[in-house]
Amino acid sequence: MNGRERFLSSFDGKTVDRPPVWLMRQAGRYLPGYRAVRAKAGFWDVCHDPELSTKVALEPLARFPLDAAIVFSDILVIPQALGLDVTFGTGDGPRVGKPLRTRADLDGWNTQGLIDRLQFLPRAVKHLSAALKGSHAMIGFAGAPFTLFSYCVEGGSSDDFRLPRVMLHQEPKLAEAALATLADAAAELLNAQLDAGADAVQLFDTWGGLLAPDEYEKFALPALRRITDQLKGRRVLLFVRGGHHLLPLLGDSGAGGFSLDWRTPFAEARARYPNHVLQGNVDPVLLFAPEQVVRDRTAALLNDMRSTQYTRCIANLGHGILPGTPETAVEALCQTVVNANASR
Repeated sequence: MNGRERFLSSFDGKTVDRPPVWLMRQAGRYLPGYRAVRAKAGFWDVCHDPELSTKVALEPLARFPLDAAIVFSDILVIPQALGLDVTFGTGDGPRVGKPLRTRADLDGWNTQGLIDRLQFLPRAVKHLSAALKGSHAMIGFAGAPFTLFSYCVEGGSSDDFRLPRVMLHQEPKLAEAALATLADAAAELLNAQLDAGADAVQLFDTWGGLLAPDEYEKFALPALRRITDQLKGRRVLLFVRGGHHLLPLLGDSGAGGFSLDWRTPFAEARARYPNHVLQGNVDPVLLFAPEQVVRDRTAALLNDMRSTQYTRCIANLGHGILPGTPETAVEALCQTVVNANASR
């Protein structure tokens, strides 16, 4: 059973020998090949060039026993394609040069021909899929509407994203219209990646955990359902960072599975969602701890997964790999998963 077969079997509820494993941000600054590429090319240049994006996406597969590849891109490709002038500074995160403040700003979003300006991403998926030749599962992704909305309104990154959270209550109609626009764009982009060869897609709601349950239910969930309604019958994962308090609501999103961050116990999520795919949830900070800590925490996760014989379980981190993460720690995590069947 190769990586792709294992990933698809587990996702679809079939028998597997062990859980599939891949890691969020598995291609990134902790790897020398990525740093070498970025020394010569800008971030957007890598995203827009299928050769470069495939090169960095393949590097972790050559180094670690992973079962899936994820296309190299960024969640802010949608705001960029809408004409919001997204840039990445040094050390200060993304900046949105044309933030959303008024209805006129929303009316100025360039939605016509949006998917044409995003074709570099399905092209990258197709290029990477061809390079994999079926050996690994292929994962595409997009930002979830509330997280994209947060960047679009705030104008960049933030600890609390005050401006978008206030807008939800001060101008709910404007917020809902913007969320619907972002949802339709995400749905179109995800479908394009699936059509290009992705086996599954993940929605990243990085800032959804900032919302109270009633806010998430009123604003975020309708936008998520707007996406999943357009992806019926396709494999969709939803990741809400810091969303433990939202766990009871996530079943209404329409997603077939959930990525759990390190604050949500795997067993608790499994008890609530016995028929959903569950993915996660090792704290990425632990990869800086002694390797035995990494192995022990991963083994504990595998023990929780055994209740369903690893079916509908995917081993992963609870968020993306952090810059500076030791490669030996990544190897320790992956090898612990690979040895799961032998240790039963």
